[in-house]
Amino acid sequence: MRKICFVITAIMISWTSGAFAQADMQETVAMIKKNLAESKEKIKKYEWIETTTIFMKGEQKSLKQCQCYYSVDGKLTKVETGASTKAKTPGGIRGKIAENKKEELTDYMKKAIAKIQTYLPPSPEKIQKIYADGKVSIQVLEPGKKFKLSFPDYNEKGDMVTISVDKTDQKLIGASVSTSVDDPKEKVVFNITYNSLPDGTQYNANTTLDAQTQNVKIVIETSGYKKGAGH
Repeated sequence: MRKICFVITAIMISWTSGAFAQADMQETVAMIKKNLAESKEKIKKYEWIETTTIFMKGEQKSLKQCQCYYSVDGKLTKVETGASTKAKTPGGIRGKIAENKKEELTDYMKKAIAKIQTYLPPSPEKIQKIYADGKVSIQVLEPGKKFKLSFPDYNEKGDMVTISVDKTDQKLIGASVSTSVDDPKEKVVFNITYNSLPDGTQYNANTTLDAQTQNVKIVIETSGYKKGAGH
């Protein structure tokens, strides 16, 4: 009899834990969608500086800085500033070889940067669809407070977007993306750190992609946020 009671209790505990986890997931997904949707609209009132730094084999190869803002038609506009720099190429045969290699890497880097932008910021609509399809998984980082949710096949088959949140503050902590640039078998991961503006708007403050097989590292930082003209 005791054994039967123990089994029933274990089943009830398991069911209750599962129910709580499901409730946490539903609430957290709703919070993520709300945060992303609101921040997407609020950020349009701001202008800021975006700095993209590219490293190869640990050495800085280029730095591109742009002033970013949304035009009246709602399009994100980026204007390169005078702070942008490029690595110097040596002369002679070595320089020619380096220049050819540089063009190959530039193509990869352009693709990598373009790929990153397809995930920034995550889309509330895509998150909802993945959740509705029952594909989302949740990991408890701190009971009742911090959670990590994984959204597989976000943009394409085999990729993964993971978002960490603090439900107490109703804020996104960070995100990571596992995807590919050229070869689907060659996975790259980039990590995103979120910050908040005084009005609660959240933005990706730092995005770092480390493509170890290519010896390439790309860091995108945003800073200097201020209300744009007319706001």
